[in-house]
This record gives sequence, structure tokens and C-alpha cells, in this order.
Amino acid sequence: MKGKILIVDDNQAIVEMLQRKLEKEEYEVLGCVESAKAVETCLRTKPDLIVLDILMPGKSGWEIMEELKSDPETQATPVIISTVKNRPEDMELGKDLQAADYITKPYVFSDLLEKIQGILGAD
Repeated sequence: MKGKILIVDDNQAIVEMLQRKLEKEEYEVLGCVESAKAVETCLRTKPDLIVLDILMPGKSGWEIMEELKSDPETQATPVIISTVKNRPEDMELGKDLQAADYITKPYVFSDLLEKIQGILGAD
């Protein structure tokens, strides 16, 4: 396996599609559709990378990011923000919260894969 990736998105279909595609690329992939369980899942599974949706019911992706970056156990885990929000202030907030990268929905899988490989290393 090339690395462990946690997909946090409230859309089960997106989580399952990304799991299938990333597993074909030889990544271990975990999914989390409940924002309230995202940080706990990250602490328990210790992923190498998180793909995090911002618009989630309950806790927003921004709140999840703040929790992850304030916890010594998860603060170094790279996060790719995945969202339909592409306003400059959203991208700036992502940088402020130390997101490793930012991808706007809808995106093609190859663009996400390129970002993942850039962070975790290709091959």
C-alpha cells in the first residue's frame, strides 16, 4: 500500500467512489460520512492524508480542520480540502488552517490523484 487516506464527506456515494478509485491506485482508504466522528476516526486510524469536505451537516469542515490542527497527534497530518466553495476568502482560510492543498468540486479524479501523489509521493 502507498498510504492510508481518510475521506471525510457527508455524501456516501462520493466516499464510496473515491474508495474504489483510490484502492485501484493501491491506497488504503477509509471513509467517514459523519462530521461529528471525523476527528475521532482520524485519531483512531492515523491516516497519512485526509480529504476533507467543508460543507458538512453538524460540524463544518473548517471546525474539523481547527480541531485536527490543534491536536498534537493530528496536527501534522496533511489535509486536502474538497469543496464547492472556491471564493478567495475560502482558499485563504484553508491556507490559514494549514491545508496541504485545495480542490474544488466538481473535479476530475486525476486532479485529486495528482494532488495526493504530490503529498504522499508517487509510486
